[in-house]
Amino acid sequence: MDAGRPVTDWCLADYYAQLAQGGHHAFAWEWLRRSEAYRAEICDDAGSKAAAFGLHRFESVQNGLGAARPLWRSEIDPFVVNARATKALGTEVGADFTTLTGMATMAASRDGEHWLWSDGIRQIRLDVLRGTLCDGPVLLEFRIPGAGPDISSAVPRLVTIRRLVAFVRNGRLLPQLFPPERRAARWALILRTHDALAAGASQRDIAEQIFGLDSPLRWRIETPSLRRKVQRLVFAARAAAGIDPLAWLRDG
Repeated sequence: MDAGRPVTDWCLADYYAQLAQGGHHAFAWEWLRRSEAYRAEICDDAGSKAAAFGLHRFESVQNGLGAARPLWRSEIDPFVVNARATKALGTEVGADFTTLTGMATMAASRDGEHWLWSDGIRQIRLDVLRGTLCDGPVLLEFRIPGAGPDISSAVPRLVTIRRLVAFVRNGRLLPQLFPPERRAARWALILRTHDALAAGASQRDIAEQIFGLDSPLRWRIETPSLRRKVQRLVFAARAAAGIDPLAWLRDG
């Protein structure tokens, strides 16, 4: 299995610029695929252990932004919606997911069907606990834990349902329903710094490549504000590397 370090060249600014358009799901995966523990398990091809990493199945660590389709479990990802599907009969107007296969990924288990629709940045997750989406138009009955007097815990799932309805109607993931994460640019910069350090880059290398330092001989003295900025990034990158990647989903 591909247990090596993910192929992400920290000098490729465009990759991190695209990542800055992502949200918690994108960064949860980016940090997980850099995890030594995850790479060790995927190397053993122990599929039954994927649940320990919040996944229904292992995703290749070589799959970065755009290619990765991690199927996060509902107990980890608050945006996963559970539903029951029944075949639409007669005059009933159902949702036909068989026409929406372009962005679809599905894994079946004893618990049902686990669906993901993703364009590489945005995503919708649905667990079908009973029935199937594979046999034409269906009626969906959603089950939302926590939808009591205090519905705050149910809000992410209600957001997913709204996105799913729009997806069925329009055949695409509407960007306006996936507002950008205002902190994502900072998160991408921290991740890039982590990758730079992992590649053996020095703080001066980071200053030159990311911030365009024009190689003054005494940059620590001549550009003290830039030096402090890089130092803060290095500190943040080392701290982020020590956090459980699943915290990006559980705790935001």
